Amino acid sequence: MVPVTRARLLACAAIAVGAVGAIAADARPAAAEAYVRVIAQEAPVHSGPAGSYRVIYDARRDQVFQVVERGTRGFWFRVVLEDGTTGWIFGELVFPFDVGRQEPPGFFTRTGRAIRRAILGPSPQPYADVSISFSAGMLDLEGLFLLRPSILIDSRWAIEAFGGLSPRGQKDIFLGGLGWTLRLAPGAAIGPYVAAGLGAVRIRPKADNFIDPHETLMGLAAGGGFELTLKKQITVRTDYRRWILFDENTSSGGNEVTGGLAIFF
Repeated sequence: MVPVTRARLLACAAIAVGAVGAIAADARPAAAEAYVRVIAQEAPVHSGPAGSYRVIYDARRDQVFQVVERGTRGFWFRVVLEDGTTGWIFGELVFPFDVGRQEPPGFFTRTGRAIRRAILGPSPQPYADVSISFSAGMLDLEGLFLLRPSILIDSRWAIEAFGGLSPRGQKDIFLGGLGWTLRLAPGAAIGPYVAAGLGAVRIRPKADNFIDPHETLMGLAAGGGFELTLKKQITVRTDYRRWILFDENTSSGGNEVTGGLAIFF
């Protein structure tokens, strides 16, 4: 039997430590993650790695997305969108780069990202031509119901009609007219906008009201609100507007606070 010397023990231990270190190095995740930055003004994100697939998102210049897959055909990247879903973007429209691993985000950052992925989704507005919203709330502390169909001229501007009813104890107020909407962050999951409109207001007394007359006034409204896009492209809309009802002799004002749902086609 060959005697085991201290030198041989040390050599065996060094070989074992080296083997374990090599295995651990192979098991470690990659030191960098792949991303792409949009370098075109607009870059459509498709449901598959070709231009013939349906567009599911419209990326803007300087937006950054994580890459999870490289297409086997053509120059396409599969990227992760804001709501956690994935789509394919053409490589000629983006600049790929790697980012080394950073410190893990804090609790509040992780919570915010989780809520965003669980609740919010990409807005369907940039790909739509028509929108219809139904809102309910208050006008001058009285009930208000409004229907607002609109035609989208581009990703920011829309021509919006409105028609609705404010039922009150002694009279009903009917509103109708036309206006415009300017979206300040088109395509965002939480999109602010400003709007204004002009139309006619018909005041009709109740059947048992013999005091107030029938009136037809002009109505001017201006304000804004938010569109909040949830999962499954469900869009919640909130509005705050200042209304002025007037004719050549009188004028009065009231505040609208409404909320409802919007559908894009």
